[in-house]
This record gives sequence, structure tokens and C-alpha cells, in this order.
Amino acid sequence: MPKQVIIHAPFDVRLDEAPAPKQPLGEFEMLVRTEVSALSPGTETRIYTGLESQRFSYRVRYPFHLGYNNIGKILEVGRKVQAYRVGQRIFSRMPHLSEYVVAERVVGNIQGSTYSNVPQSYDVIAPVPDNVSSEHAVFTHLFVLGFNALHRGQYRFGENVVVIGLGTVGLGAVCMARAAGARVAAIGNSQARLEVARRMGADECWLAGDDDLGRASRFGGEAGIDLVILCTDAWPAMKTATEMARRNTRIAVLGFPGVGQGPMPFDPFEPTDFYNKSLSYIAVSWMPSEDYPPEYQRFTVKRMYRHILHLMSHKRIDLTPVVTHHFAIERIRDAFDLVLSKDKSAVGIVLDWETD
Repeated sequence: MPKQVIIHAPFDVRLDEAPAPKQPLGEFEMLVRTEVSALSPGTETRIYTGLESQRFSYRVRYPFHLGYNNIGKILEVGRKVQAYRVGQRIFSRMPHLSEYVVAERVVGNIQGSTYSNVPQSYDVIAPVPDNVSSEHAVFTHLFVLGFNALHRGQYRFGENVVVIGLGTVGLGAVCMARAAGARVAAIGNSQARLEVARRMGADECWLAGDDDLGRASRFGGEAGIDLVILCTDAWPAMKTATEMARRNTRIAVLGFPGVGQGPMPFDPFEPTDFYNKSLSYIAVSWMPSEDYPPEYQRFTVKRMYRHILHLMSHKRIDLTPVVTHHFAIERIRDAFDLVLSKDKSAVGIVLDWETD
């Protein structure tokens, strides 16, 4: 029987039996077996611990089918599938699940999942190039978040970008900004993460609280900071972003400011910052999943996935510094314990399904 990771209640994670995929496959469907999945330390740990569960009740209800970073190998294809083949690997946002069905394209009305981290359209997939390892490809979505932050933040080539928060998503934002031609500064809370940020392309790095405003001013020079990408929930980080901003800086918010930290200790709409600086706060959330023609929507999620995997394939980005830990899927509780231990050497956590 297939296995699936389910959070039944806070701190109650189990590898349960799951229903076998229905047979026969639809014309455009594919049966896939998971090789690896990746833990999203921020989102999935918050769900595991139940942190502010009432605040997020609109998208999280227990039992919760966890996961949204999956690399699997195709076992069988429907008779009309054209672009995929048996034995090929694919990236998808399917959960931590040993076997599942996805589709090359959707025909008719498909009953979507009720879980927020599982794509409503199960054709949101991308082929993994043969020369890209599964342990790198599994972080495709988390790197796309940084790519999307640049788009949503209206990045223009050559601008000065500061990334605050150096978890997997923040390091992905550093990498994407560098690949896009930005000058990038990275602010984190550990020397280990700063070193990874340097290896991912950051021009300058410093510890949070180490003369943030002075160092940002020297980094930005006469032009100042054009775009801040906020990849942490900490209130002080958001305050730092507003203080280092010059007039017309955009602040792209990838985290959930204030989660688990109580009321906001400052006013982000204080006229000195918000009005006088003409700041823009941008929520980095929406990414179009539908297959809009490129002339109407150039970057859909699938096109972004293919672009990131193309960069990996052509060695234009290298995720080696990000992948730090492997756990057999049966040890997912240990993976959560590692995250909760605040060990800053832990960045990219891969969950292995083929452990025999």
C-alpha cells in the first residue's frame, strides 16, 4: 500500500497507509512513485507544531496531508501522454506520498484537493533533466518563490537587492537575484547561513543587528536599496527593512511577519517610513497555475519550474551548498526535531523514500 505523511494534530506526525491510485489511468494521466521529497522548514514546521493554528485555520485543518516538494519516477502513462515517458523523473507539488497520479494536461472538470499545499490542478508538473540530481531538483518550488519575489517586487536588471532571512527560501532568493543580475546583500542570524549565502552568490553578507543601516547604506551607495526581499517572520526584520529603505524602495514579503511573536511592536505605516519614503509592501503569494498563453502570462508556475530546472541543468545555479541533511522518510519526526533545535547548519532537508 502507498504511504503518506499526515499530521493528525500538533506534534502527531505519522506515516500512514494511503489509498492506492485508481486504475485505469486517464488518457493524459501518469502513475508516479516518489524518490525524494523535501521538508519546507518554515511552513511545514509551523503546521507540525500547530503554531498559531487559529490564525491559519483558513488553510490548515487537521488531519493535514503534509508536503509540496516531490520528485518521482513515472511508472505508467496514459495512452495520449506525449511529452513524458516511463522511467522519467518529474517535479510536482504533490505531498509526502509514495505513489500518486498526475497529469500531462487536464481534460474536463477535475475534483481538486481540499488541502492548500496540494495543487488544485494536478498538471502542475515539470520534467527533471537527466543531468540534474533529484536532491537538487526537489527544491525547485522553494527556489521559484525567490524568482517570483523578484517578479512581484518589479525587479529591474542591475538593482540593489537585500535579502533578509536565510532559510532555504531566503537562500533561494539570494541565488535567483544573483542569476537575474542584481547586486545582492544577505542578512542572516548565523555565520553558517552567511557562508552558504556567499556560495550562492551574495556580494555582501552580515549578521542581523550588526550595524544593519550603516552596512546597507555602504552596500547601496548613492543608489540605495531598490528591493528588499523579506524571508523571515521576525518583526525586527521587517523594521530593519523599512529603516534601510530609501524613497520608493519596494519590500517584497515572502514570510508571515509576526507569527508566534505577538502584536506588532511598531507601526509599519508610520508616516516617516511609509508615507515620506513612499514605500511599497508587496505580498509574494499568487503565482498563476493555469496554462495561459505566454503572450498573456509569460511566467506561469510550470514555466517557472522549467526555467529553474533549466538553470540547474546548465550549471547556472548550483544547489550543492543548500542540501545539508538526508533522512529516511520513516524518520521525518527526527527531521522536525532538527529544525526545532535551531541548528543553523541545517538548511535543505531531503526525505528519502527509496531506502532499501
